[in-house]
Amino acid sequence: MKKVVVTGGSGRLGQFVIRDLLAHRYQVLSLDRVAPREKLCMSWLVDLCHSGDLFEALRDAYGIIHLGAYQAPNLAPDAETLSNNVSASYNVLRAAADMGVKKIVMASSTAAFGFIYAHKLWAPDYLPLDEDHPSKPQDSYGLSKVLGEQIADSIVSVHQQMTVSSLRFPGVNFDLSYESFRERWRSPQTRASGFWTYIDARDAAATCRLALEAKFTGHEVFIASAPLNCMIQPTLALMKEYLPKGAKIRKVSGTHWSCVDSAKARRVLGFRPQHVWQNYLADR
Repeated sequence: MKKVVVTGGSGRLGQFVIRDLLAHRYQVLSLDRVAPREKLCMSWLVDLCHSGDLFEALRDAYGIIHLGAYQAPNLAPDAETLSNNVSASYNVLRAAADMGVKKIVMASSTAAFGFIYAHKLWAPDYLPLDEDHPSKPQDSYGLSKVLGEQIADSIVSVHQQMTVSSLRFPGVNFDLSYESFRERWRSPQTRASGFWTYIDARDAAATCRLALEAKFTGHEVFIASAPLNCMIQPTLALMKEYLPKGAKIRKVSGTHWSCVDSAKARRVLGFRPQHVWQNYLADR
């Protein structure tokens, strides 16, 4: 059984990731600052801003999935959010490189583009967004994700046999019944800055494993999102009513297309989302 270390394993996404890894016969070690509510595997209490425990945790590890971070702005002071997230990412990547761990998966975010927590929303250059769209975050959380990706670029420039995947997830849906989506439909404007994108927690967990198993070297950024928007209105209608004008529309299909493009993740990782709201709320 291959050993995989999961940071942030006590968090909501961490628990889904651990379950997915265990179901696929990985040996898992969870690292977190707080104990898990349900102990699914061996767990250590670790502060990722202090790297000492990471070296011991990564001994004989096949890979590491790094989820441990503040997951939005305003959960802590801005300076703490930036410092914690960037320090943790650097320590994980540095320790993995020094310990010879070849497979690293980093939880990034579509907040890295800068729109989700912007003080004032502006028109993107084009939609759907892909990995090449400029990233201009104005908040500490989005900036921490961009810096984490840049640290990965730096590390792999020296350790060229490493595989580092930065997964830009949109908002993760943990409501497996999808009943909360009915409330979203009443207020489309509240989701405009995220362009009505989402990913199911189970699909996000599977994507972490797929990235761990992917065959490439170096650092790559991947967007992974549900293929359709989270609303009952067509995407173009939502854009016209709630987004600033000016975004060019690239090639799309259908009416409810996602405003972020997961084509690269499909091509390189084999990303195939299995859980979308249309499968759960057929009586809408």
